[in-house]
Amino acid sequence: MAYLPLTWFKDYLYISLGGNRVSVPRWYLNLFLVFLVSGFWHGANWTFIIWGALHGSYLIVALLRDRFFKIRRTIFSKRFPKLNRAVQVTTVFTLVTFAWIFFRAASVQDAFLIIGKLFSSDWGAIQYEHVFTKFSMVLSFGLIVFLFWAESKVIDSIIHATLEKKYKTSVVFGIAILSMILLLGVFQKLSFIYFQF
Repeated sequence: MAYLPLTWFKDYLYISLGGNRVSVPRWYLNLFLVFLVSGFWHGANWTFIIWGALHGSYLIVALLRDRFFKIRRTIFSKRFPKLNRAVQVTTVFTLVTFAWIFFRAASVQDAFLIIGKLFSSDWGAIQYEHVFTKFSMVLSFGLIVFLFWAESKVIDSIIHATLEKKYKTSVVFGIAILSMILLLGVFQKLSFIYFQF
């Protein structure tokens, strides 16, 4: 099941349900069902079903927002484009990361335990693959902020340097990134995540 082509969801499931050539409520239901099935496609566990359902719910909420608050959203995006972009990126990152708790948890109970600990000061009590501490959480947050900065600044610099044929600059950036991968990367033999299902 894990090797089913992703186009199957669009070509067979979504279209056979009626796609978007149905009433708006039915269209929302069709989208939700496709994401729900995509969760089951990743593994026969309730954690994957919840993961798929969350993504389907996110999409429906976004469509409802665009349907009923489109004018207000357009005004906000035009007046504050950078703030609007930052809010969008932060929202998507937060929601997707939250859903991934269920994707990676061994059980629904483990997922809710982790979610509960996110809003608790007792971070060291989680008995999962790793023991989370305040230091590791702060470090993780700092690295995430750094990655956002790197994506917006460093990667853009490499692209511009390459386009402007400043190959020395792009080579230096490339060596720096490769060095970080070699120093901070995880290289022990790990099974590809989709081979584990």
